Amino acid sequence: MEGSKLHEQATSKAELSYSYWAANAAADAPPPEPKKLSEEEAAAAAQLQHTASGASAWNAAGTWEERPVKLAWVQEQLGELLSAVAHSHQGARVAVEEVTSCSGEAHQWFVRGRKRAGFELALEFRWRAELAGAVVSGTAKVPHAAADELDEMELEVKVDSSAPAGTAEGEAAAHTEAQRQVARAAVSSMLPKLEGVMEQLLERIRQR
Repeated sequence: MEGSKLHEQATSKAELSYSYWAANAAADAPPPEPKKLSEEEAAAAAQLQHTASGASAWNAAGTWEERPVKLAWVQEQLGELLSAVAHSHQGARVAVEEVTSCSGEAHQWFVRGRKRAGFELALEFRWRAELAGAVVSGTAKVPHAAADELDEMELEVKVDSSAPAGTAEGEAAAHTEAQRQVARAAVSSMLPKLEGVMEQLLERIRQR
């Protein structure tokens, strides 16, 4: 895992901030006075620390622990978050109907008693756009989404080949392409909101 993107997400800032604190605190703090705890006190302290940090019992100190997060849960959360997004652009109202695929990996870490989260994902979803009495649908794909590089996400939008509903048969060829272009532009403009969705996902993973 050393050197990977997920390792960077897990360790970023934590080591620097701890080193900075340790270097400054060591010079000023008086040496602690040892105090022997009873068995009951030691057990209670260990349980309290485990409850507060969320780390496993074997890692009561919370020094380092990695927990993978199931992609089925991640896809479910993405579906919930994306379905709640309301988006309009140039008269087209766009809604996400379903997250059809989600691949990659997501993790939760405990680093020095603090929870961290990260992911590297690829996802695809179906969308629906309503405009001028017609409906255009299609798919959109995010080839790569890393928790620490959300501003670098790209959105690939495809429009279904069938003619939009509500278009007169004799005018379908003339109007369909124009409507498709409007719908494609509307979905593409969702990217900033998609970044916000991924930030919400990251927090849900961290709090899980």
